[in-house]
Amino acid sequence: MHGWGSDGNDLIQIGEIWKSKLPNTTFIAPNGPEVCEGNPHGRQWFDILSNNDTESLKGLHQSYLDLKIFIDTYVKKYGLASDKYFLVGFSQGTMLAIYTSLREKLLGVVGYSGAFLGSLPNEEIKNNDYLLLHGQNDTIVPIAKMHNAVDQLEPIANTLIKKIYNDLEHSINEEGIIEGLNFIKERK
Repeated sequence: MHGWGSDGNDLIQIGEIWKSKLPNTTFIAPNGPEVCEGNPHGRQWFDILSNNDTESLKGLHQSYLDLKIFIDTYVKKYGLASDKYFLVGFSQGTMLAIYTSLREKLLGVVGYSGAFLGSLPNEEIKNNDYLLLHGQNDTIVPIAKMHNAVDQLEPIANTLIKKIYNDLEHSINEEGIIEGLNFIKERK
């Protein structure tokens, strides 16, 4: 799932890199449901520019509900068990992936340059595996956001692996792409 102001075409490129190493895998990169507030050529999963955290969290929850329908459609289309998928996200896409993973059982989350938004759900929390990757020099989603995500997820995760890249800003590097691939291969 892409970041704020981007679209599915950006993140599907990771699938193109991984597909030779992950045979019998389908990669799907949906577009966020809204036109991006800050980039009308891009998409967003929810409004992050709002000064109202309650409104942003309502948007995040609605995106989760929309994503759940999207995932259910494709799981049925490919005849998979309801938990046989991974979520891979960048930035805002990682925020949505983490939020979703607390409410849905899945094979794992690969989260690049993201954050934990909101609070733990009141209902039963799903225990999943996480790989969180972040650049030390990220000024868009500062590294402190990743540390907060680790603090929130570590007590409830099956597995949580974090990777911090010293000279990386708000981006995905080649090493991170390899780490993501290996994380998925170990759980597939």
